[in-house]
Amino acid sequence: MGLISAVLRFVLKKVGALLAVVLAMFVGLLLVQAAVPAVKDAVTDRERLQQVGKDRAALEEDLGRLRADVAQAQRGEVASRLGSIDDEVEGLGDRVTDQRAEVAEKVAESEECGAIRDAVENLPLVPNTCDLKEQAAASAQETLATLESSLDQAEATASVLRDPDLTPQQKLEQVGADGTFASSEREIEAAESELAQKQAEERSLEQAQGSGVGWVVDQWARSWRWLAAVALLVLVLPPVGRIVSYFVLMPLVHRIHRRMHLAGAMGEEGAVRSVPAERTLTVELGPGEVLAARSEHVRPVQGRIRSHLLYDWSSPFVSFAAGLYGLSRVTGDERVTAATLSTPNDPDSYLMRIDFTDHPGLVMRPRHVVGVVGSPRLETRWRWGIQAFATWQVRYILFTGTGSLVVQGHGDVVATNPFGGTTRMEQHLLMGFDSRLHVGVNRTEVFWPYLWGRTPLVDDEFTGSHPLYWQKASSEGPRNPLARAFGAFFSAFGKLLGF
Repeated sequence: MGLISAVLRFVLKKVGALLAVVLAMFVGLLLVQAAVPAVKDAVTDRERLQQVGKDRAALEEDLGRLRADVAQAQRGEVASRLGSIDDEVEGLGDRVTDQRAEVAEKVAESEECGAIRDAVENLPLVPNTCDLKEQAAASAQETLATLESSLDQAEATASVLRDPDLTPQQKLEQVGADGTFASSEREIEAAESELAQKQAEERSLEQAQGSGVGWVVDQWARSWRWLAAVALLVLVLPPVGRIVSYFVLMPLVHRIHRRMHLAGAMGEEGAVRSVPAERTLTVELGPGEVLAARSEHVRPVQGRIRSHLLYDWSSPFVSFAAGLYGLSRVTGDERVTAATLSTPNDPDSYLMRIDFTDHPGLVMRPRHVVGVVGSPRLETRWRWGIQAFATWQVRYILFTGTGSLVVQGHGDVVATNPFGGTTRMEQHLLMGFDSRLHVGVNRTEVFWPYLWGRTPLVDDEFTGSHPLYWQKASSEGPRNPLARAFGAFFSAFGKLLGF
C-alpha cells in the first residue's frame, strides 16, 4: 500500500508540475495581452489571418472547380455544335450539288426556246412556256445562291470551331453562342472579385504580422507545441534516467569494477588519530612546530606569526586551487605558542585535528583543509577505469609522512572506522579517508529517496580497519541561479581532480 501511495504521489507530482507550467504560460500570455494592447491585436490579427487564409483557399478551390465545370461545359457545347454544323455542311453540300444539277437542267430547257417558238407562244390562245422556263431557271439559280451562301457560313463556323488556337469560350463568342454561359461567367466574375478582396486582406494582415509584436506572436504560435514537448521530456527523462541508472547501470558497475587501494606498496605502517570536532579549535605548538592556516580562520595567536604566500611551492596549482594561499604561518618557540582557529562566516562549521605519523597517505579534499601542522608531503594519485566513471573522480590528493591537518566540515566532522567490515558513505558528505582502506562503489540502498532526488545514486564503499572522515551536512552554496550553475560546474570539475 505504501509503495502504491508513493508511486501515485510521484505521478501526481509530475502531472501537477506539467499542468503548472502550462497554466503559468497561459496566465503569462493573458497578462501580456492585458498589459500590451499591441500583443492582443497581434494575436487577433493572427487568428484573423488564419481564417482569411482558410477562406481564400476555399474560394480558390471553388473558383477552380467552377472554371473547370464551365470549361468542360463549353468544350461539350463546342463538340455538340461542331457535330451539328458538320451534319449541316454535309446536308447543304448535297443540296448544293443537286441544286446545281437542277439549275443546269433549267438553263438548258430555257435555252431551247427560239424566236419562232416565242412568236407562236405569244399568240393569245397559246401558253408561253419559254417565259415559265426562264423564270424556273432564274428561281433555281437564286435557290442555288442561297444554298451556297448557307454552305459558306456553315463551313466558316466549322472552321472556327476546329481552330486549335482558340479557347472554347472564344469559339463560342465568335459563333455568337456565348450567351449560353452568361450566368456562369457572371458567377466566375463574382468569385474572382471576392477572391481578390480576400487576397488583399491577407496581404495586409501578413504585413501587420511582420512587425515586432506580430513576429513574437507568430513565433510563439509556431513553437509552443515543441516547447511543451521539450518541457514534458524535461519532466519525464530525469526519472526514467534515474530508474535505468539504478536498476541497470549501477549493478553492472558494481559487478565489474575493482576496488581501489591508494596506499599501494607503501605498506600498512603508520599511525593516525583524531579528536572530536569543535566549533573553535586551539592548536598548541611546541618549539619549532609550524602551523600554516588560512588567515581568515586564525583568531587570537600566542606567539610569532607571519604571512605565507603558498602552502607547497612544489605543488602550486593544487595549493592555489585548494585555497591554501595567503596563509598565516605560526611558529612555536620556547614560550607558550597557541593559535585559535574558527570559521569566520559559517556558524554551523566544525573543526577537527587529525594527527598522523609515518603515514602512507591521508586522502583529503583540500577544500576542507583549514590548516597544516608540520610539513607533510603533498602527493597525488591518478586512477582511471569504471570506478572513476561512476564517481567522476580521477585524481586523489594525499598528505603523507608526519604532521597534522585541521579540517573543516559542515554540521559536524566525524571519524568512522569500519573495523574490518564495510561502510558506505554518500560522496557529497565524504571529506577524506585513510589510503590504506580498500575503496569501491556501490548503489545506494534507498530507491525512493534517490528517485525523488534526496540521495545520490553512488555511495563510496570502504573496507578495512582504518578511519574515514565525513561531515554531517553539505552547504547549500549560492542561491542565485547563475552563480549556482557556475558553482556546480566548477565543483564537478574540482571533484574530478580531487578537490
